[in-house]
Amino acid sequence: MQKTRFITVITALLLFIGEVPAELVSAKSLSAADAELSVKASPQAEYATRRSIPLARLLDGAVSRPDSPVPSTDTYLTVKKQGGKKTVYRVDPDGDLHQEDGVELQLRPAERARLLKAARELRAKHYGELLPWDEAKTVIPRKAKVKVIDLETGLSFNAQRRAGSSHADVQPLTKADTEIMKQIYNGSWSWRRRAILVESNGRVLAASMHGMPHGGDGIPNNGFRGHFCIHFLGSVTHGKGNVDLAHQLMVAKASGTLDAFERQLDPYDVINAFFLANEYGDSQLLAELFPDARHAQAGIRHFGAEDGTVRHQFVEAEEEVDQLVAADIRVDTCVIRGNRCADKTRSVFQMRRLSPAEPWRIDWIEKP
Repeated sequence: MQKTRFITVITALLLFIGEVPAELVSAKSLSAADAELSVKASPQAEYATRRSIPLARLLDGAVSRPDSPVPSTDTYLTVKKQGGKKTVYRVDPDGDLHQEDGVELQLRPAERARLLKAARELRAKHYGELLPWDEAKTVIPRKAKVKVIDLETGLSFNAQRRAGSSHADVQPLTKADTEIMKQIYNGSWSWRRRAILVESNGRVLAASMHGMPHGGDGIPNNGFRGHFCIHFLGSVTHGKGNVDLAHQLMVAKASGTLDAFERQLDPYDVINAFFLANEYGDSQLLAELFPDARHAQAGIRHFGAEDGTVRHQFVEAEEEVDQLVAADIRVDTCVIRGNRCADKTRSVFQMRRLSPAEPWRIDWIEKP
């Protein structure tokens, strides 16, 4: 059932290549300001793609609306005013601007179209190509050398695909490459999945990696005992052949299709994604799962994730939810401490959506 669900999501991704106004805003006072459009995978990401855009007329005549939901986004407009003061706006998919205090600026249609065009061009440069594994493995055949770029830090290292039929088994090329990879993981090897770009044969592919040496070796003197795995769209684990949700989320993030991926998830996998984001401390992914980036439960970690690994289990069997707009799902959690499961709790995830065509979001987590 889970594998079928992922196949449906992956198929949808392949098809995706794609009130009273408060006041009018004048651009006259901003005529001497500069504007920079940027794309980055998360608000904290050091790796970003930027370009300057003309500010003249962009905000002229914009309609300001207070108390609007703040969207999760990867696109930002920074306006630098005289005196060095900066205002950072989140750019939503419709081309409107949002401040962190909930003020929304609705641009005029022509300016909205101009901003969206610039954002599309920037996102195309920033993200990788979303390529299914069956095609990706021909771009990076066995023994191919690749460049791996971490989408958060911007750090990069060279590697070689050594093996792997269901996904790529890869090793850093040199000891220096191993050191950079370990730096990406803050000095400790980890199974955590990370969104990456893989450069090979003139192409840049969206992918996901973990950072744990395991299994067979092959490159001498590189300081890496074993290999690590790189996953692409639709790739599966060795052995059981499962599609790994965490890897596919990171592939979507690396291709700029995270929102499209999450819109296809049922409420159970939205909860599974929540626990992954909670474990990783991924604020961007957490914000995506709530209806508003300012949601009281979106900006914090839960269930003691700062102190240990949180395990979760659904209390009841998964039910059919295709036609529902509300589902209260009970979840048991505990924190792994040594060899035992401590701090056991039972919570209710109140899952909501506006219609069966809309994505599921976490409306509230009712805790003991």
